[in-house]
Amino acid sequence: MQMKSELIQNSGNLDSTKVKIDSKIPLIHIIGYVDAGKSTFIKKYLNEFPIFDIKEIYQNNFFSPKDLQNNPEKYLQFQTALDYSFSQYYKNLEINHFSVGIIESSGINRALNNILRRFYVYRVWIIPFDLNLIQSKIYKIRPYAEELNNYLMEKFEKNEVPFNNKYNFMDESFMKDLPEIFKRYFERLF
Repeated sequence: MQMKSELIQNSGNLDSTKVKIDSKIPLIHIIGYVDAGKSTFIKKYLNEFPIFDIKEIYQNNFFSPKDLQNNPEKYLQFQTALDYSFSQYYKNLEINHFSVGIIESSGINRALNNILRRFYVYRVWIIPFDLNLIQSKIYKIRPYAEELNNYLMEKFEKNEVPFNNKYNFMDESFMKDLPEIFKRYFERLF
C-alpha cells in the first residue's frame, strides 16, 4: 500500500557524505515496526540512558502522522518541535556526561533522520516475536499502525530502511557483531 503524500515521514535518501558535527556521544537508534518490541528492547538493555522517543513529540504537541500529510504548516510546526526537542535532548546528554544516547522511532521519519545525519548513529532493526500477533493486536488500538507497518514492510523488503544491525527477540541475539564501542551495553548477551 503506497502512502500518497510528499510530506509523508520517510527517510528519503540518507546522504552519508554530509559532514557530521563533532558527535561526542554516539547514538543508538532503535527502529522497527509499530509494536515490534522497541521499548521492550530498550528497557531490557538500555534503561539507564535517556531516551528520545519520537512518539512523545506527537503526543506532547498534539500531532498525529495523518495531520502532517498535505499540510505544510502543520509539518513545519512538527519539524520545529522535533528540532527543538532533539537539541534539548542532546544538550542533556552532554551536560550529564552520558556515554550514549538512545533514539526510538520507526526508522523512516524524514525529519528525524535529517537531524541524525549530523551524529554518529548506530541503527538496530528490531525483529518482532511474531508480526502476525502484532497485526491482530495493535491495529485495533492504533489504526494508523497498519498503514505504517505495511509501508515499513515494503521499504524494508526493498532495502530502503537504513540499519546497521538486526536484533532477534526469538533467540535474543544480534545478527552480526556489534562495534566495540557498543558491546558493553549488551554484556548480558555475551
